[in-house]
Amino acid sequence: MSIAYATETGYTLKVTEVKDKPFLDATTVVTLPERTVVEIVTRQGAWMQIKTTDAKQGWIRMLSVRLGNLDQKSQSSGNLLSSLSFANRPRPATTSTVTTGVRGFSEEDLANASPNAAEVEKMKSYAATSEAAATLAEGGKLAAKPVAYFDETGKPLKASK
Repeated sequence: MSIAYATETGYTLKVTEVKDKPFLDATTVVTLPERTVVEIVTRQGAWMQIKTTDAKQGWIRMLSVRLGNLDQKSQSSGNLLSSLSFANRPRPATTSTVTTGVRGFSEEDLANASPNAAEVEKMKSYAATSEAAATLAEGGKLAAKPVAYFDETGKPLKASK
């Protein structure tokens, strides 16, 4: 029994360095010109392992690639929104947030994180007084706008001016 996998393809949006590992400081294997068709082999964080039509393989940053076919025709109707590439894409059934990575923290570090009271107090010392903020705003010819603040429990406080 054979299993067929749908390959994902795309093309480079600009001149792109292909690295031997998914790191900015990794050795550059080859530099691809803009609009080079690539096959996405796998993804890792903000990187895609790719293979070109001439069998060059390595890692490129995912923001350097547009998924789909290079010769794909736009279905725009001539207005600004329809000419943007994202306007013609179908909406996902659910909304999700993508995080490409947190550098320097392990899952254990994040699970065991706790607030640092000394640093919180230090941050509070950077807050401007109402008078200092008003003086700075006057100097920059800025107008006051009401801003909602929140208490320690996250409940909104009365808007202040």
